[in-house]
Amino acid sequence: MNPPDDAKPPSPFSPKLVLGVAIIVAGLVLTLDNLGLIEAHTIFKLWPLVLVAMGIAKLRQEGSGSGMGGWFLVLAGAFLLLFTFAKGHLAEALAPMLVVAVGILIVIKSLKQARGVPPELARSEDFLQGTAIFGGFKRRVSTQTFKGGELTAIFGGYEVDLRQAALESGQARIDVFVLFGGGEIRVPEGWEIANRATAMFGALDDKTHHGPSPVETRPRLVVTGLILFGGTEVKS
Repeated sequence: MNPPDDAKPPSPFSPKLVLGVAIIVAGLVLTLDNLGLIEAHTIFKLWPLVLVAMGIAKLRQEGSGSGMGGWFLVLAGAFLLLFTFAKGHLAEALAPMLVVAVGILIVIKSLKQARGVPPELARSEDFLQGTAIFGGFKRRVSTQTFKGGELTAIFGGYEVDLRQAALESGQARIDVFVLFGGGEIRVPEGWEIANRATAMFGALDDKTHHGPSPVETRPRLVVTGLILFGGTEVKS
């Protein structure tokens, strides 16, 4: 069966593609080393970057960016790269980062349990999901039956554009978790923003323009969650 015309084509950026390119590059490096043009052993010290690239590719395929397989490859590559240039002092170099990694995994699992999003809602195209850890993401939502979402930023950030979206029943909720990061949510003019998030050493700033319509008739976006050492800005 042919996919619909508006279906998003699969991305060619995949872990297998990264591995294949890495093998080609390795062969070229060895060839240039045999010709005396470069020193292969110096370049091969960067091999953990292949794991990092494979992890990023896997995260892109998983869509929401919350798959543990992709994050495992990214963290493993980062640890091995650090060890390579740490002159063998593995414990001193990696112990603090391992503590951070374990903490992040616990936080992600805790958020998933606390949010309790039903599987059918999580799979819906009308529900927004995004996770940024040591990075960032951008989402543009145009659905006319927006049902809410959940956003997570840990040492990272996000940009969400809802200006082309409409709320399914006049109201929706977005749950945010920000730790040492930040985010921006753009909404159509006239939306009412209800701030229900808790901010500690951070802030949720409402900079929207409500327009002349009465409060009772405005679409209402409720923002819940927790912001620690960071911030989120909502604006039109």
